Amino acid sequence: MSINDALTFLVYVYWFNAHGKSTGLDRIRPIILICLNLPPSGRLKPENVYVSENIPALKEPTSLQLNYLFIPLIKELKELWQVYDFSPTSTGPSGSLIRVAILTVIGDVVAMRQLTGVISHSGNHFCNFCSICKAKIEEIGPQFHYTCTYPNQESTIAKWLWEYPQQRKEIFSEYGVQQSIWEDLPYWDATRIVNVDIMQKLILGILKDHATFKLCVLESKSKIKFRRCRKSNNTNSSDSDSMTSNSSLDQITLIGACSLRTDAAKIINESLPTTSTQQNDFPMLTPHTQHPSSGSVEISLFDVDYIPLLKSPLN
Repeated sequence: MSINDALTFLVYVYWFNAHGKSTGLDRIRPIILICLNLPPSGRLKPENVYVSENIPALKEPTSLQLNYLFIPLIKELKELWQVYDFSPTSTGPSGSLIRVAILTVIGDVVAMRQLTGVISHSGNHFCNFCSICKAKIEEIGPQFHYTCTYPNQESTIAKWLWEYPQQRKEIFSEYGVQQSIWEDLPYWDATRIVNVDIMQKLILGILKDHATFKLCVLESKSKIKFRRCRKSNNTNSSDSDSMTSNSSLDQITLIGACSLRTDAAKIINESLPTTSTQQNDFPMLTPHTQHPSSGSVEISLFDVDYIPLLKSPLN
């Protein structure tokens, strides 16, 4: 009997708060397997999703503690990798031989580091994919750092396994990697299989920084929390002083954002081709310029969400 097919699975790991809050310790940690052999339209149906584990804990578990919880799943995956013989069915009277493998693992940053045994982002070697360290954090480029490979990680893990607990802590702090039970899978390669969730990597990472530092999008005023100043020189600062300090900082950031938008509007005005007959169609933008598409509604340039739209010279 020959192997008829191979089943590949995606493992999704995500730590989140049980009550939907962004902070707090009431977190749950589900381990979900999704079969990639199914068509995309049916992969996420409840009857096709396999919830392997659901780990509740008030305190964040360490990577070594999670290894014990993954033992049942890893044991089953190792057995299925050695070609599993399914019983005869109506569609396969003679039975079938199936091999099961994990094709990729997707999750948030914290879960990925705990699952693979990689040190947190506050460690010396904080990157999962290259050799960059904190001392050379500003040196960006392939000429400064080499890409992490799994053989290098394997040699470090083998060295970690042969040491005593105290020496293991030193190796983990120096090299940023330790043993993970997922290493027992014969096809495991943490540098290629593991992927960060798009929400954590793109939406909450790159796009958030772009909106904050490039577009200067400010936080909603309703979300700004005014805190009472701490005691200084045995005196208490009033709530009004605290609110004034926070308001001043918010106003400075607002002025910076508006300055960038005003400069951009001036550059657009200067770059557009104009003639003596059309010059009146392109008035220089002032702090209170009417928006061309808004009729008589006056929109201030000090509105952070305002982007000046100028009339086209072709109109």
